[in-house]
Amino acid sequence: MVKKFFVVLCSVVLCAPAVSGPCDKYKKNPDVNIKKADWKINVHRTDQDMGQKAGYVSIQPFNSFAPQIGYVFNGEYYCVYLDSVKSTVGFRDFEIYVDEKFPVDSCEYNAVLAHENHHIDDAVAALDNVFPKIKGALQDAANDVQPVYVTDADSVPRIFEEMSNQVQNNKKLMDLVNEFKTQNDRDATALDSEPDENLKKCMQEKIKAGIDKVQAAFDKYFKSKK
Repeated sequence: MVKKFFVVLCSVVLCAPAVSGPCDKYKKNPDVNIKKADWKINVHRTDQDMGQKAGYVSIQPFNSFAPQIGYVFNGEYYCVYLDSVKSTVGFRDFEIYVDEKFPVDSCEYNAVLAHENHHIDDAVAALDNVFPKIKGALQDAANDVQPVYVTDADSVPRIFEEMSNQVQNNKKLMDLVNEFKTQNDRDATALDSEPDENLKKCMQEKIKAGIDKVQAAFDKYFKSKK
């Protein structure tokens, strides 16, 4: 079972900055540095009622976005341009929860871990698949930002915010994020809808062990009668 929480860091686009002739010469293709987040897997015990799967994993995709602007002042007006973008995409730490009724390293405990790690593997694979596309789309979105002409220094922070929003809310980028989220949901649903063969094997072994105990009891009983 998988529980997902998506963190959306993009705000609503206020307005797209207009191109202004006097600042065209300051147009540049911003330096874009995008990397995958580091994460680890933590395992917890829980007494929650989690149904047949007896466990779940919290998967929290996230992104950070740090743009940097540059500006030039000629004594009369400012030309503001997007200089660089740093971004990190990926997941926060994965948190696996296993029903505490299963002893650590028991067949059921290991089966639940295997199932939840499968969810994690699917999520990471989905990220690996879309990451090059996101990297390219981010560069294209940053390249599309045009320098802006302003005469008031107090307007520069607003221009910074507008440029940031223009990049973060780029349609191609947003479509890729939605594609990534949809693939995650699709993989999680498909995995949870399948019978868990590892848990089934645990039950079969438990049944066999119970039958063997009964057989041993009969063997001991009839041996005592001799």
